[in-house]
Amino acid sequence: MKTSFLLLACACSLGQTNSRSEWQLAPRLAPGQELVYAGVCVEESLVPNVQFQRQYRLETLVFVLDGAARRWNVAVMTALSQRTTGVEPGVKESKTLSVRLDVVEVNAQGKLTQGNAMPLLPLSGPPTLETGCFVEVTPPRLTRGSLWEVNEDNRPPRTWKVAGIEPVNGVTCVKVVGQQQSPDWDRPRGDQTAWRRRDVVWISPQLGVAQKVERVIEQRAPLRRDPTQRIVVQYELESPLRYAGRLFEDRKQEILKARKFQEDAAVLVKQPAQNRAQLEALLKKVSFHLDNQAPTPYRKAVFHLAGRLENAKNGNVAGNPTIDENPRPVTAVGLGQRVPDFVVNELTGKQSARLARQLGRPVLVFFYVPTSDIGKEILRFAKGLMERHGDKVAVMAMAVTNDPDFARKQHGDLQLPFPVLDGGGMRLTFGVSATPRLVLLDPEGYVRAAHTGWGFHVPREIEDELNRWLRK
Repeated sequence: MKTSFLLLACACSLGQTNSRSEWQLAPRLAPGQELVYAGVCVEESLVPNVQFQRQYRLETLVFVLDGAARRWNVAVMTALSQRTTGVEPGVKESKTLSVRLDVVEVNAQGKLTQGNAMPLLPLSGPPTLETGCFVEVTPPRLTRGSLWEVNEDNRPPRTWKVAGIEPVNGVTCVKVVGQQQSPDWDRPRGDQTAWRRRDVVWISPQLGVAQKVERVIEQRAPLRRDPTQRIVVQYELESPLRYAGRLFEDRKQEILKARKFQEDAAVLVKQPAQNRAQLEALLKKVSFHLDNQAPTPYRKAVFHLAGRLENAKNGNVAGNPTIDENPRPVTAVGLGQRVPDFVVNELTGKQSARLARQLGRPVLVFFYVPTSDIGKEILRFAKGLMERHGDKVAVMAMAVTNDPDFARKQHGDLQLPFPVLDGGGMRLTFGVSATPRLVLLDPEGYVRAAHTGWGFHVPREIEDELNRWLRK
């Protein structure tokens, strides 16, 4: 009777959560939590009279290693197997192509980082590290029709929209749709490949991660009007269990050991002939681990590495089909260079600001510390610009602060005609090694002036450059 009552109470609680008209989709993770996803990936040619299609089985395991302050270190292992025709008619067998195991950080908004970069999904070919189960959600609360945008390194921002709620395998989920495309998708060019990406993700409000993912990426080759290639990925959550005690420790230790083996092997396999002795020594360590440690689901990554080491030792370094999904490190834009489009959150409102919406007029972007006297002086300078020029100039005030409440109060006290933005995420792009940092963009987004520091000459030089563009 007591057990039945508890089950009924839990069911009612879940029903109440999902019946609300607004949702919080922040990840709710805990050490030892393991998410098992399985599905397929299909790549195919869309060129008329060209027959090409490859099918892959996709398996992704997500394991939470530890967490603190609403951030979690998460291991992600993705295994890709290609479906091939067997010897007997109609029989299919799977050939393992890639097993990739990485550790990423997930924050309270669902954003993934790996070092100083984001682990991006590839635009062509199958994903060797599948992370689409996490969706970065910037608004604290969502309702049907809610819109938001998120940045991706070296790519245009991605727009997300809440489409409604739908059940998936008995779990009531919030359905969100993401759209992203290259700037030339709607304007075909003859000198580069254009692409378009559409994600549909069913997010469980209880976990804040995907219950189901569908993604379509289309590419259009130069001099073509219609898409020429398509990648379709579909997978669902099969198990969301949490492990403790010995089961947790075994998994964690095997993941950490596998990562250490991978790091040691990275340099050796590039020049196997010169590193044959080291390869043999590392292979012995891997074999000892396989023979003496309790197996876990992450053993697959160790087996795959052992095969790579054996091939490298024998002089065969081919046959490791991995795709570099990490973007190039973000470098600061300099004078005469165009700033890539980006999105930042407002500290003084619930919306986001996107660079593309400000273009068509000069844009002053500046990074400042709200609590400093210089920061206040720069805010007054920017306010004066807008009072003199109105909407002929745009201002993007990037606050570098751990105290957003102070920035909001200062915004009201100074009666600023522009919002204050969160400047924490764009400092690498704008080369902010110190504050204040002021960058003036022309109407097309090219850097025309840049200053670090604040002196009597800085406002004059910025105004001179600004007036030059306003006269054009």
